[in-house]
Amino acid sequence: MVRIKEVETAKELKQFIDLPYKIYKNNTYWAPPIRGDEREYLQKIPAIDTGIKTHLLLAKEGKKVVGRIQIILNENEIDFSGEKLVRFNKFDFYEDIHICRALLEAAEQWAINHNVDRIIGPFGYTNLDAAGLLVEGFDEISCASTIYNFPYYREYIEECGYDTYLEWLEHEFTVPKKIPEKVLRYSALMREKYQLSYAEFKTNREKKKWAQQILSLINICYAHLPGFVPLSEEIKAYYYKKYIPIINKDYISLVVDKDNNLIGFGLTLPSYTEALQKSKGSILPFGFYHLWKASRVNNRAEMLLIAIHPDYQSKGITSIIFDQILEKYIEHGIEKVESNPEQATNMNVRNLWREYHYRLHKKRICYFKDLL
Repeated sequence: MVRIKEVETAKELKQFIDLPYKIYKNNTYWAPPIRGDEREYLQKIPAIDTGIKTHLLLAKEGKKVVGRIQIILNENEIDFSGEKLVRFNKFDFYEDIHICRALLEAAEQWAINHNVDRIIGPFGYTNLDAAGLLVEGFDEISCASTIYNFPYYREYIEECGYDTYLEWLEHEFTVPKKIPEKVLRYSALMREKYQLSYAEFKTNREKKKWAQQILSLINICYAHLPGFVPLSEEIKAYYYKKYIPIINKDYISLVVDKDNNLIGFGLTLPSYTEALQKSKGSILPFGFYHLWKASRVNNRAEMLLIAIHPDYQSKGITSIIFDQILEKYIEHGIEKVESNPEQATNMNVRNLWREYHYRLHKKRICYFKDLL
């Protein structure tokens, strides 16, 4: 008999955070997040943004925790989109349809009680969070910034009446020994035509300046995307604190206009998956060392974000961004790069891979269910 219990105590929060480490124990593809980061994610964002309500549920059989789900109600999203919806996130369970159904039904009832018409997920607080259920690529190494799950998740969720809301694709490409001359010429031509150049930062003060422009540009560039939620100043500050310290200037491309205004960027990171697996969810005693080493010695990288101001879209800016990043990949010995999930309809990003050896190796789905 599956029993649903709201997370109310510190012990229950720990059980919520610990469950995936049990479900995916010994799984060689999962990238275990740092437990402290998970705790901060679940508690801090709702605390700093009053427009966000979150509800954490555990599924239990006797005393054993067998499933979990997070429900997110974001008033900022409802005000922006006009849609009354909630998101489900952090959804994990053992292979039993009854556990899946009990969790989703509890989430749906909570949504209905809050006068919500639709539930979507897996989806985090914003577009900067991991999203999308893995539906292909279960035997591929997971990225640190994405969701991993077992194949049965899809079957059970769809059996509970959920349909496809969004589809994402992920690609892996092989870094060439040398940037193709065609790419270099085109990049140089576009920079000259639109009077664009690359910006760099050398100090933390300069890094902070560009980080603020990056976060502001995200609000402009991503506004048309399904599931977009404008980043509040409080959320910007959170993501700044979370991501800026780990940004390496060699893994980012900043493109500016003649007035030094940021019009596009590409943000990538060395792959931390292997380091996270060795860390087993903890910074201490050796987790920090593994992460530090991965930031300096690595042959894989992950593309996190790419954004281009609407005034410059469809003008070859992606090639300018990729040209600079690729140069640094070659310099640092990066051999393979994984894209972050790209919407299946986003041809501008997918066209990036045409000049290189690549493969489509993962697919994701975000689901929805209408409730009223």
